[in-house]
Amino acid sequence: MKWAAGLAALILVPMAALVTGAVASEHEPEGEVTLEIEGFTLHATGEDGELSHRLRGTRLREFGRDGPQLIDDPDLDIFDAGGIEWHWTAPEALHRPMDEILDLIGPTRGVQPERAERVRTVIESADVTVATDTMIATSDAFSTLDQPGFFQRGTGLRVDSRGDTIELFHDVYTLYSESGEEEAADD
Repeated sequence: MKWAAGLAALILVPMAALVTGAVASEHEPEGEVTLEIEGFTLHATGEDGELSHRLRGTRLREFGRDGPQLIDDPDLDIFDAGGIEWHWTAPEALHRPMDEILDLIGPTRGVQPERAERVRTVIESADVTVATDTMIATSDAFSTLDQPGFFQRGTGLRVDSRGDTIELFHDVYTLYSESGEEEAADD
């Protein structure tokens, strides 16, 4: 019996590695990996010298000198004068620093923290592209937006961090609820 279990493991482990390699290479740029970093943080500043965004991940692989970078578990914070304006996460990202583009790949979550008069906003989408020079995030995917008392879903998304606007473009459904109604329902 031990021999059969050992043989099964000997067959299944290489197969799992092949499947994992196929998934990992789906978005992998062409060329040779010239730099690999485990657990990294990149701090970027604007022309004024202030922190504009911070990008972290569990692994970064760069393809060619100053080429595209494939990032595992990307974690992007976009800053403004008051602190974190948006926090974006996804399972994977393709960063093209020369083009100032970060493509968040797969299920993507964006959170705008509560601050002063602003309520917390949560966006769920997929395959979101962030232009790191303008801090505009876009997606053609189905997206949801959730705030206290307000829910929206639709296809196509544009979030302008600096302009403080969020747009859904097609087949938009909106649901409003007053806080008094929510409190009454909880009683």
